[in-house]
Amino acid sequence: MVLNVINIINAQIATSTQLTTIVNRLYEVVISISAVIIAVLWIPIAISFFGSDENRRFEARARLKNALIGTFIYVVAISGVLYAVVNYIVTGS
Repeated sequence: MVLNVINIINAQIATSTQLTTIVNRLYEVVISISAVIIAVLWIPIAISFFGSDENRRFEARARLKNALIGTFIYVVAISGVLYAVVNYIVTGS
């Protein structure tokens, strides 16, 4: 009887460990894919910014600000800082 309970607990621990591993791997894959998407979205800004046409460079500076703000918000959201700040504001702890 006791041996069966121990085997069940060990199986639950193994399943929990496997689930944690799967979730962590999924999290890494999502971050990797989103990093590639952000890098691809930065390419036109970089090309315009380092081009020789002054009008395109001026437009690139305006888009640069928006891209930096968007990237910052994304990094804060993914890292969990945004959740912590909102949780602190709502709950006070």
